[in-house]
Amino acid sequence: MKLEQIRKKINKIDHEIIHLLASRQACSFAVGKYKKKNGLKIYQPKREQEMLVKNSKLAKKFNVDQNLVTKIFRLIVKDSRNIQKGI
Repeated sequence: MKLEQIRKKINKIDHEIIHLLASRQACSFAVGKYKKKNGLKIYQPKREQEMLVKNSKLAKKFNVDQNLVTKIFRLIVKDSRNIQKGI
């Protein structure tokens, strides 16, 4: 495979990642609306910890650096909380 083809594939994957992040943000907004309507707290440490552990195990299964995945998901969770705080 030529370098140009590999880079084209990477660009497509990057596009998909951004699309998935946008979808996740929309879900975070919906969760925030639900929490507000039902008087639930935005910060739910048990749920966050469960998600981090699950994603770390998934990273290991796919031979992806677990520390990288944990860092990425900590940022995603922080963004999710910020979205929910804005509701």
